[in-house]
Amino acid sequence: MLCIICREDKNNMSDEHVIPDSLGGYYHIFNVCRTCNSRMGEKVDSPLVNHKLTDLYRFAQEVKSKNGGIPNPFSGIFIEEGNPDAKARVNINKEGKLEVLYHPVIKVTEDSGVVQSIEIAVDSKDEGKIDGILRKILKRKGIPESAIIKGERRREIRTGGVGGRWEIDILKFKIGLLKIAYEFAVDSIPDFFSDADAIKISDILKNADYEGAKKYAKIDSDLQPGVFEPFVNYLDLTSRKHYLVLTPAKLGLLCLIKLHDLFSIGIVLSERKFLDFTETIIGVNDIDGRDFRKLRILDLIKECMGPVHTRFCYYFRDEYEKTKGESEVNSPTYRYEGNDKAEISLYKKNGERYPFLAHQLLERSSCQSRKDGNWQIHEFWFDETQEYYVKSVGSGNLHRVIALEMSQEQIRKV
Repeated sequence: MLCIICREDKNNMSDEHVIPDSLGGYYHIFNVCRTCNSRMGEKVDSPLVNHKLTDLYRFAQEVKSKNGGIPNPFSGIFIEEGNPDAKARVNINKEGKLEVLYHPVIKVTEDSGVVQSIEIAVDSKDEGKIDGILRKILKRKGIPESAIIKGERRREIRTGGVGGRWEIDILKFKIGLLKIAYEFAVDSIPDFFSDADAIKISDILKNADYEGAKKYAKIDSDLQPGVFEPFVNYLDLTSRKHYLVLTPAKLGLLCLIKLHDLFSIGIVLSERKFLDFTETIIGVNDIDGRDFRKLRILDLIKECMGPVHTRFCYYFRDEYEKTKGESEVNSPTYRYEGNDKAEISLYKKNGERYPFLAHQLLERSSCQSRKDGNWQIHEFWFDETQEYYVKSVGSGNLHRVIALEMSQEQIRKV
């Protein structure tokens, strides 16, 4: 089987997570060899899953690693404001909350090589360690414990904050996002694998070429603001989900990626579009539901909409016909032939049935569409030179119709 990364025929394929499982990814493919999978985990996925912003995200969302731990984005040494000698670390306690722990501060005052005083400052949680620290100092200085006169103990409440410096990678992590886009496209569009840009991308991933990834990962371009704007009506971008979208644009084939509250970017995969907009492919990774699925754009819209409601627009020649006709068509018990099967027969004025049904007439009717709140409304206007009638099931009366209105309410987002 051909590995989609090294493009060599291998027989040792492995389970590849398109979206890293440490980010709550449940999208698996099985056409990456073990060698490439291992190399990408170290060189391609690692800069993304170990990014400082990713650590902050996983801490806030309580996303555990394979060993069950939650990363501490505040690891390292912090300095108290205005007091460079006071150093601290930030730990995560058993309740998952952050707590600041000050490092011990030891001051030894000597005069002509003779120790005059020893001052030890520790965090309140480490108070029981003072005697042990003192013994180590005495042993190192060769001072017997009997020579020490212990002084007062003071307690201080520190109200100042602590601060430090973070180094945030702005290059390497892009390759992890490029990998997600590439694997989604290869898995979804068969012809893409042979594309010239696809071949270049696979080489970038194979060699962990961080500079090469910049050409495709357009994070710093004008593509970023509102990148999901065409889909905000149908995707619940506030939910705990990752979204992948393959769609055509002026630049070519795009893969839009939204990793929950972490990154929202656009990646240009190829100068070729490969798809029409109606063929746009959406991948939905539900973190809480622990699953991944794909939808075409039309299926996505359909899933968001409620049932279709239809009604005819009637034409009456005069007030007498209108009064009589409306009393019937507005009655709660009114039904016309084919109403229950959505196979509505149409008649001529003389009662002769047309050889086609109402829905077939829509194909050659002019359509006007509009939105009214969450309702999408389409009005199909029939040819004015023809007369079309529907037959009442109860009375057998014919009523002329000039248009059909179809309305649908959007009831959810995916």
